Amino acid sequence: MSVVQTRFQDGRKYMPGESRGYVAQLLDACQPELLAALMNYESGSNQTISEFPSVHFRGYQDGFALLGYGEKGEELVGDVSPLIFKAMAERSDRVIQVETKKMAMDCEIRPYKLEYTVGKIVVQKKARHRELLNDPVAGKAHIEALFLRSLERNADAAGVVLPDGIQVELLGAKNIFAAKNGEGRPALMGVNGAVFAVNARLTGIWSVGYLLSKGYGQFNATAQLGGAQ
Repeated sequence: MSVVQTRFQDGRKYMPGESRGYVAQLLDACQPELLAALMNYESGSNQTISEFPSVHFRGYQDGFALLGYGEKGEELVGDVSPLIFKAMAERSDRVIQVETKKMAMDCEIRPYKLEYTVGKIVVQKKARHRELLNDPVAGKAHIEALFLRSLERNADAAGVVLPDGIQVELLGAKNIFAAKNGEGRPALMGVNGAVFAVNARLTGIWSVGYLLSKGYGQFNATAQLGGAQ
């Protein structure tokens, strides 16, 4: 099982959500049905589908990337990447480099815990989540349960079978931030540098929390465990 990443390097720094908006702008007048599938929208509308997004956006210091999960995600990334490159080349005088690679995704249980750091994870979706997060004990339990549910949804989309008995512990975080949630909508609470201890060895790029398709909640487990090539 794998995740496909196509990376576009144009020398610009992209924050979470920024690359998604940029791609939507690039492809606004081009094949609306393909764009809707890419953005995880219902066809013919801007209504988000509740299922796990097949394609996620990832920001880098020198560009951005599309992550395709499962067969559907890989097909979408493969179909849309040439269109994105063409649109970028027409609008920019920068040299644009494109790189595609496939990374294995897996999860193996361990009798001990390994640590994973999530740079930016959005932990609030509804107003009632604020009340939970204001309580240290309830907030910690909420974030741990959210992490595990996200692993389950991510695994299902990528075709990975999660073993039974996965345990998650939030060890701490740096600080909180406000994640933009679209024009006219209140910002959602996010956490910077959250560290999780999990009794499993993960490989691949995983996404946890809310606003996943906008680039939040991603962590490269392979790189963090020293297995990057």
